[in-house]
Amino acid sequence: MHDDKRLVSAAELEALIQDWGASPHLPVDRFFPLRFYFLFAVILGTSVWMLFSANTVALSLTQEPNNVVRLQNFLYFRGWFLLLLVAVGTYAYLGNWYPAIVFSAFLLLGLTNLVFDIFTVFPERLASPSPLFTLFLLLRLCCLWVVFLSIKNASRIPPIKDRLKLSLIFRRSPRNE
Repeated sequence: MHDDKRLVSAAELEALIQDWGASPHLPVDRFFPLRFYFLFAVILGTSVWMLFSANTVALSLTQEPNNVVRLQNFLYFRGWFLLLLVAVGTYAYLGNWYPAIVFSAFLLLGLTNLVFDIFTVFPERLASPSPLFTLFLLLRLCCLWVVFLSIKNASRIPPIKDRLKLSLIFRRSPRNE
């Protein structure tokens, strides 16, 4: 009696997420390219930083030698993981490959990683936080907020030919496909 039929296809799920809170009269979101470039730069920069300076980052997070080695390996892996996320996110955004589903998965991954990091990676830093560490946490929260806005405005994503144009911000009424 067990039926393996899917209840919702990926295209149907994308349509449901994309039209979340949408109104048919809303124009194209002109700030989508700006948010894309912001996330791309922050995540790519963080990825490169973790790949090439994992030891330095690990030393800034803990003083215990056993934890430094563990964190160094973890941060190196996290750097590759972030690089993969940048590639998948760019492909989803530029190729119109289920962007709402992909951004939703990124938000879930980002929130999970933040909670995981607070309890396993940052406990020593949270005991005596510095202003730079506080700015780093605020940047992570800001990036999660930008991903949330991208999900919320997925129904207003610009046409494919305009997705990389920063000049879209200055257009009065962008073209809709």
